Amino acid sequence: MKTPSALRSALPRLLIATGFAATLVQPALAQSTSATTPSGSDDTVVLSPFVVNTSKDVGYVANTTLSGTRTNTDLKDVANPLDVFTSELMRDLSIQDIQDLTLFANGVEPNGAGGFNSDGQEREVWNYNYMQIRGFKTGVLTRNFMDLNAQFEAYNSERVEFSKGPNAILAGSGNPGGTVNYATKTPRLQKSSYAVEHRTSDLGNQRVSTDLNQVLVANKLAIRLNALWEDEESYRHPSYEKQEAWHLTGSWQPWRGTTLTAGYEDRDSKRASPRGIFARDRVTAWKNAGSPIVTAVPSNNNVVVAGLSGTRAASTLGMATLNGTNWVLDSDGVIRNTVRTARGDVISVNTVNLDTAATSLDFPRDVWIGGANGINDSRWKIAEANLTQQITPDLFLEVAYGDTDNRVRQGNSVSRELYVDPNSFGDNTHPGQLYAETRPFWIDRGIYINHFRTTASYNLDLTKRSKWLGKHSFAAAYEHNEREEWQDNGRLTLTQTPTGPVTGSMQSAPAFNIRDYIDIDRGIISQRDLRDLYYSDGIEQGGYVARFVRRESYAAVHTLTKQNSMLGVWQSRWLEDRIVGTIGLREDRRAEAVAPMVLDATGIWVPQTLVAGTPAGSTHPRYAAFTAAPKYDSGISRNYGVVGHATRWLSFAYNHATNFSPRVESRGLFGDYLEPSTGESNDYSMRLSLLDDRVSVTLTHYETSEIGSATNGTGINSPVTAMSEIEDILVDNGLSTVNPIVGVWTTADRTAKGEELLIVGNPTPNWTFRLSANRLVNRQQNLAPDVRAYYAERMPFYEAQNPALISPGETLTLGDRITQAKTAYGLMNTRENVQVFPASEYNAQATAKYSFGRESRFKGLALGGTTSWNSAPIIGYYRNANNTFDAARPVEGADRLRLDFVASYERRLAKRVLWRVQLNVYNVFDNDDPYPIGAVNSADNANFTWVNTTYRPMDGRIITLTNTFTF
Repeated sequence: MKTPSALRSALPRLLIATGFAATLVQPALAQSTSATTPSGSDDTVVLSPFVVNTSKDVGYVANTTLSGTRTNTDLKDVANPLDVFTSELMRDLSIQDIQDLTLFANGVEPNGAGGFNSDGQEREVWNYNYMQIRGFKTGVLTRNFMDLNAQFEAYNSERVEFSKGPNAILAGSGNPGGTVNYATKTPRLQKSSYAVEHRTSDLGNQRVSTDLNQVLVANKLAIRLNALWEDEESYRHPSYEKQEAWHLTGSWQPWRGTTLTAGYEDRDSKRASPRGIFARDRVTAWKNAGSPIVTAVPSNNNVVVAGLSGTRAASTLGMATLNGTNWVLDSDGVIRNTVRTARGDVISVNTVNLDTAATSLDFPRDVWIGGANGINDSRWKIAEANLTQQITPDLFLEVAYGDTDNRVRQGNSVSRELYVDPNSFGDNTHPGQLYAETRPFWIDRGIYINHFRTTASYNLDLTKRSKWLGKHSFAAAYEHNEREEWQDNGRLTLTQTPTGPVTGSMQSAPAFNIRDYIDIDRGIISQRDLRDLYYSDGIEQGGYVARFVRRESYAAVHTLTKQNSMLGVWQSRWLEDRIVGTIGLREDRRAEAVAPMVLDATGIWVPQTLVAGTPAGSTHPRYAAFTAAPKYDSGISRNYGVVGHATRWLSFAYNHATNFSPRVESRGLFGDYLEPSTGESNDYSMRLSLLDDRVSVTLTHYETSEIGSATNGTGINSPVTAMSEIEDILVDNGLSTVNPIVGVWTTADRTAKGEELLIVGNPTPNWTFRLSANRLVNRQQNLAPDVRAYYAERMPFYEAQNPALISPGETLTLGDRITQAKTAYGLMNTRENVQVFPASEYNAQATAKYSFGRESRFKGLALGGTTSWNSAPIIGYYRNANNTFDAARPVEGADRLRLDFVASYERRLAKRVLWRVQLNVYNVFDNDDPYPIGAVNSADNANFTWVNTTYRPMDGRIITLTNTFTF
């Protein structure tokens, strides 16, 4: 349900009124504005200071930005570090989405490269914008400096800017590591142009895009249509992305100094994301035990196997028993209960489980066993409008509005366990066969955003009175962002058997899993595609009924967030522009309302109170009423920067910035949203402008910190998972009434120190290049203070109970879980002030291109490539016998080197038709060897060896061919 907004209803009137006011003031201002327009050029287009003129970009070199002052400013005069990708650079790199850019941006990594999530997803299912900037996880990406929950796509974008460290000047963001903004394409008023592009690859991928710019009235009115159709697969299959999108914009400049631009985008994306981690090996331990076949499971942990008399402990034969109720639909189409059957157990070294790439198991390394089931299907409808008005030669006004309607369905149910079925009794018919199993789970999200902004800028030149008084520019902005979001979820649950309905609470109803047997020789190497099941009501077969039940409280949500922001920026230029200072202050006030959800009598999460007009019988979270007062947060972000131009070619810059971060989506120990974090950064830069400004060199030393950074507890060895299992045992045995633990997310304080080098240039008309390198050490302190407090409070109570207590259908006792919690707690303690791992300390990328000139017989041809290098990361620390890490004894993985190649050729096929063909070869040397990201010592003594436990896959060589026709 989309809550009506006063702002939404008032916007059309506001834009009309502003436009009408502009028509009234324009004749009166004609005399004053004519000074900015050459004589006899009444139709000259006046560029707004709120718009970057990308025509000034030369090759890979960007010259101006809005990220420093919110008005168009030369990059050389901006103190905060920026990394800008021009349209030509993105074209040569064959960039398509934001995750492609993270491979090339300086100090930026895909989310999976460093602190990957539990599923190892480089392209996160939950938020495709997640990345690491200076080691800090960032998920906010603005579109035209508005927070619209959008995702960058190259088909309708022409520039991307990475701002490093906190930035009080940017909208809707305050991440300490940095933020990202992309600019969409807008109509060009001077000349019509049309382009059609087709891209294919050796994977069979197909992508078609168009860019059609039509001038309707020269220098006054134009429209631009960008469209996309895409059907692509990933190197690591089965995964894919299918997209259909169009974006129509129009620009109208009725007179000099007034521009109205409006646009609408409709984009439909169906994505199955590849996983960046291998399956957990639950097969090799069984194979090492001689591949025993089980003929009976007489008791909890004992089995009878063929060829051996009597019973044996399952653990001695590389197996674990599954004694609880576990209903499955297998790949034969048979529904059965696998209660009291055995399965392969994990193989481990020093209590750390190994994945398939870390063992001798011969399983394809370019396949994710979970299949194409980490889906993210998104539909965006985004409307934008922007009106700029020049009031006087020095005073400009901007009014902008953005509106997002985003619907998402995500499938987050994929298991990373590769099992073996050792059973040959009852209805088990696949003895010795591998299988993957998952319990389907989806989350729906509806996101509605209104973003309103008004900005004024004024230039004041006091040097006309005295050269010592300087030149000054001021900008002030007011922004209002209103975001309503609901989430719904369904976990596949058995609700009926042939004997009748399942009784009791749906919270404890039997799980229902999909099991697919794998036969590598027959090419069956992953789970089936469950997309149709995700969109169904469930399964009905032979009297069995399994439904998607709303069981999860963290994904039964209705929230409304309103943020008001006031921004002021003052830039001063002194001593004939030799010293440029910038001050930026921004105050954010946020109000967040959360509609309460409760468990009903059947164990399903429903709204505590329904809004008026709810359809009869509906309990969807979107109808949950906001009955409690909203929670208010506020904070001030600051930027203080100075650039000193010592000579024409040598400059120095210092930037100090703080930030108030937006609240994150993650929930903490007891299900509450984590509190906003705060950040601070100091950046010291030296800049060189060489060869008549054709080459730019920037070297920056930075020290960035964040207090209260959102952190996934599983990534820092938090004991919260084991403690949650303990709380379940207490509830099941009547020693407690409820398990209060809801989430695994917690907080930590972070510090990042390092250097960034960026060299970009066009030293000759033929050469253009970009070199970036960085050193980063990111550490965490004050890990999980909420978990520590709860651990200290509850552990004495846990230890006072009978350690033999156990939950029905489980094999681990209370004593086992207490041991797990203590082990995790000890490991978490030794992560204090230790470099976050795995993460490379040094990274470098270099991109260069040579274009043959008109005089050459190879004219039209350009050759180039990219090489990237990452130093060997720390992938583990020595594990002591008391289950703590020895931070003084790290182990490193392997460094990585990759080479990409690009060649392009263009020629005119006719007077107005230009053909361009581009060949990209990624990973030229076809290096697909997985690289280690986790290691542990084999024993707790002097004779240990390091054992790599976890690996990440490498994509092999991929070749793409792009044909573009421009006319």
